[in-house]
Amino acid sequence: MSSPAEVPLDLVAARRWALTARAGLAEAREQIDALNVFPVPDGDTGTNMFLTFDGALDVLRGHQGIDGAPIDLTEGLALLARGMLLSARGNSGVILSQLARGLHEAAQEAQSPIEEISPELLADAFVRADHFAWAGVSSPIEGTILSVSRAAATAARVALEGGPGDEPASTAAEVSAAAVAAARTALERTPSQLPALARAGVVDAGGAGLVIVLESLQRVLTDGRIGDDVADAPWLRSGAVVTAIDCDDDGEGAYEVMFLLSESDVVRSAHLRAHLEQIGHSVLVVGGPDTWRVHVHCDEPQVAIEAGTMAGHVDQIRTEELVRTVARATSRSEVPRAAVGVVACAGGDGLLTLFEQTGATVVRSAPGARASTGQLLNAIWAAHAEAVIVLPNDGDTLMAAQAAASAAREEGLVVEVVTSRAAVQGVSALAVLDPDASFGDALEAMREAAEGTLHAELTVASRDAQTGAGPVAVGQWLGLLDGQIVIVDDEPTRAATRLLARLVTDHTELLTLVAGADVDDERRDDMEQAVSAIEAAHSDLEVVWLDGGQPAYAWLLGAE
Repeated sequence: MSSPAEVPLDLVAARRWALTARAGLAEAREQIDALNVFPVPDGDTGTNMFLTFDGALDVLRGHQGIDGAPIDLTEGLALLARGMLLSARGNSGVILSQLARGLHEAAQEAQSPIEEISPELLADAFVRADHFAWAGVSSPIEGTILSVSRAAATAARVALEGGPGDEPASTAAEVSAAAVAAARTALERTPSQLPALARAGVVDAGGAGLVIVLESLQRVLTDGRIGDDVADAPWLRSGAVVTAIDCDDDGEGAYEVMFLLSESDVVRSAHLRAHLEQIGHSVLVVGGPDTWRVHVHCDEPQVAIEAGTMAGHVDQIRTEELVRTVARATSRSEVPRAAVGVVACAGGDGLLTLFEQTGATVVRSAPGARASTGQLLNAIWAAHAEAVIVLPNDGDTLMAAQAAASAAREEGLVVEVVTSRAAVQGVSALAVLDPDASFGDALEAMREAAEGTLHAELTVASRDAQTGAGPVAVGQWLGLLDGQIVIVDDEPTRAATRLLARLVTDHTELLTLVAGADVDDERRDDMEQAVSAIEAAHSDLEVVWLDGGQPAYAWLLGAE
């Protein structure tokens, strides 16, 4: 029985937790972004975690447009978990979504329908979430958000079991309190576990975000108070509903779905249109440049609404049951599919154009505005192929790409991810794509091309810092090789020359250079001088110049 100061972890509390966490991350996002250990302008961990919760709330609001019975706790947690997965941005966002997944699975496996999460189920949820997070990272590292997650899960389990002189936790709030305390301690310890954090004098950014989320849960469970503006959010009102529609009719569609899509763009709206054409008929997506009216006839309106939330903010939802007609419109599903499709992420207009010219379905993704799991899932559907290969082209988008591929496979699609951690690796992979090859052969060739491309970047330091290559002052030139800072220099030509000397060897056959959005004639001349020296030392080296238009990095370099 909860004490007067505590509230049960029921559906209302779970909803309040999501809203409170979103508010906390909104307030702290800039500070978390600033914890980036590298002095380069691509730190967006706080932004990614905020957008993960913010987008999840949009997904949940989308469920207000359908008539049906009120949802129970397990169904509500399923919606929250699904919303966070689809909205996850960056590796930190994907890891964060596992907390909601753990809550849902713990509730789902209860012996009977439940109205609140017990202390036992909450501890189980923390353990499940931690397991999912660690399992989703190919090379887990201590001193990151994973360490904070493990500490919280362990403390929750210990609190439940009790210890010498300690009574077992009797409420969800007590389990949560133990998890929060352990998470804070683990966060403070991260600089002693990772030298890069110690040099920068900061704690892990993802871990800091997770602590805020856990503190938000503890706040809800101990006082139950949130602001009036939050309490009035549509999906907090009693009677929130969702229904699963099972209709075998093969006509034009049982329902007409209409909604307003905002905070989108031309690319994402085009992906939405292609996705809706896969699942329905009479598709209209009109408007722009950032607001669109959407119309579709389909048998499962929630699928259409969910697709909309993956493309932007959905509002003004209307669903109406249609009178069945004999005539059937031609859907895109009847158009022959390509054998192999590609979804590629790109951060600049030049790269977007380049990838589009190769036939890829392109998702705009850049530091501060990385692609979400849902956006990638929309693009996978939009590729309209028998099988799809995803190129994240960014190490911090890799987990979102893997989550999107997993979700697509659950929907019956054939999807694989090529582990491309840089745009130049994506360029190399697409260069060997044979449209007539089998999916297996195409996948193997693209993986080999990506893995065989060493990537480097040249940028300007955005702040003072201590790095593995020595102290860095704002405005200095930085050279990164395979994701690590290896060059610090005051002079751009010399920085480029030193970086190229590390990148290019006697075995290098092809050097690719991709110019960023801020590269002017002077910066291009600096790089050309550096490349000329390398060409003189390697007479057989082929050099390719591309205009990528990417932000944050003046030059992207690839050596094959």
